[in-house]
Amino acid sequence: MSLPDPGVLDAVRRRRGDLDDALLIVRDGLVTDKAGPRRVAALCAGLRQLRADLYEHVAATEGPGGLYEEVRHADPRFEPAVWRLRGEHARLGVLLDDLVAGITQGAQDAAGWPALRPRVVELLALLGRHRSRDAQLAYDAVELDLGGQG
Repeated sequence: MSLPDPGVLDAVRRRRGDLDDALLIVRDGLVTDKAGPRRVAALCAGLRQLRADLYEHVAATEGPGGLYEEVRHADPRFEPAVWRLRGEHARLGVLLDDLVAGITQGAQDAAGWPALRPRVVELLALLGRHRSRDAQLAYDAVELDLGGQG
């Protein structure tokens, strides 16, 4: 197996950094149960940015010549992990779209906060688990190549 193309890995790292930035904005918006208009507005902006960054991440990992394609072609044993991660991308995208749509339809004020907060917490938990599995796939692919099969 050959290592994933360094350009592909760099693109994935950049997208991961963008996701980190958006996640910080969203997490900061959840610091307290009390929500003023500015806090809710910042959280909404963070969710919109997170959605855009997730779509860019999906393009870098699932797109033609992306990480998942390289890993899958290099070693078919990674195919189940790749399909699982793709499924998670779809689920995360739907959750983010629903949250952003809800915000657009009026949950952007403090009154909508109690319903919004648990859904955002759920999203962050799912994203955390996904990111861990995504990083593990990249690590396993590189380690297998460097360590050989013995």
